[in-house]
Amino acid sequence: KKKKNRFFDDTMGCCGEKEQIAKHLNMGPAHNLVQTFFKTANECIHCNRKKGNNEIRQIERAHCNKYSVHDLLMMAINDLHIDNNTPIPSGDILKLFIQKHEMCPIYPLCNICHREYERHFKC
Repeated sequence: KKKKNRFFDDTMGCCGEKEQIAKHLNMGPAHNLVQTFFKTANECIHCNRKKGNNEIRQIERAHCNKYSVHDLLMMAINDLHIDNNTPIPSGDILKLFIQKHEMCPIYPLCNICHREYERHFKC
């Protein structure tokens, strides 16, 4: 079943330097899609604690240590980019960005485990 999302329907064309396109999409739309498509569990998959237990403020979405959000956006843009003058519909980039998560899953981690994960496994 395909999920409908307003960002996917966005036909506004992004053109220019690939890094600038990624930076722009990383300021909001990409993170909003991650929030929408990858729901959090009720407990951390690492320590099994729940929100409210032992200083656990929230269960967060952690990207795998293989690729960052920026990396996944760049992969999507690289697949679609023709040249700096040819616009790419932002919805097409964001659809591909979500598809790229097949190679880099999202882990539901508590805020403490997420912080430790990022400290030890920087991309």
